[in-house]
Amino acid sequence: MASASRFLDQLLLNLVRASSRQELLDQLLIRVLGLRSITLWWKDDGILTSICRVGDPRDEGAARPLPSEPRYLLSWTPGVGLSDEALAVLGLRLVYLDAQQAIAALSEQRAALERAARTDTLTGLLNRRAFDTDLDAIDAAGTPFAVVLIDLDGFKRVNDTYGHAVGDSLLRGYGAWLTRMTGAWGRAYRMGGDEYLILVTSFPGNDPEFSAWAHERLQVPFVDGVSASIGVAWRHESWRVSDVVRLADQRMYHAKNARADAQGGPKQV
Repeated sequence: MASASRFLDQLLLNLVRASSRQELLDQLLIRVLGLRSITLWWKDDGILTSICRVGDPRDEGAARPLPSEPRYLLSWTPGVGLSDEALAVLGLRLVYLDAQQAIAALSEQRAALERAARTDTLTGLLNRRAFDTDLDAIDAAGTPFAVVLIDLDGFKRVNDTYGHAVGDSLLRGYGAWLTRMTGAWGRAYRMGGDEYLILVTSFPGNDPEFSAWAHERLQVPFVDGVSASIGVAWRHESWRVSDVVRLADQRMYHAKNARADAQGGPKQV
């Protein structure tokens, strides 16, 4: 009797430790004498569906509902006794595994929603909301940073002349270019329309070197008649983080107006 009790205790312990439905059935098959086959079923709206099994299902009796969750049913080798304790623990463990699976699914859905809330749907870049959050976090950590504001000149003409599909392709292509150029030292964002922003935290060089790099390498390399007006500002230029962004914006419009002057076009205000 003591040996049988220890054997049952070990079975119950193994059932409690099982991390999957299949492992639950495996433990029963291993530790219940005479058991050659066992199948776990799920019943919903009168429809019985096999979930998992071990052994040959032709050598099984009728499916019986589990006491802890009657929507789960079990069929096994006829004439083999499964203790009430084992069936109860099996049902409770199945309920627990279901709860774990539901929590994991909810966590995944929440993460997907959070990613969607931070992502620009057209380009796949981070969006303005993500920038605001990231900027606050970087500033709170005291990390030095630079802000690069970019506005595309000539985009409206492309959009009006060739249609929105071509315009969207241009926006996506430039977003991919920014991501490639930014690399590991910053993050690229689409702020809306044809305006982009780069938040830089680890450029290998001083301020003038970075500014020269940005104005050269962040131009639009693949479309004639479209260029980028760029404004750069650094955290140390103002004690207010909002003023750093505003300063980059002012410099971007200064670059846009300087290009308009050179080309004899209208200025931006």
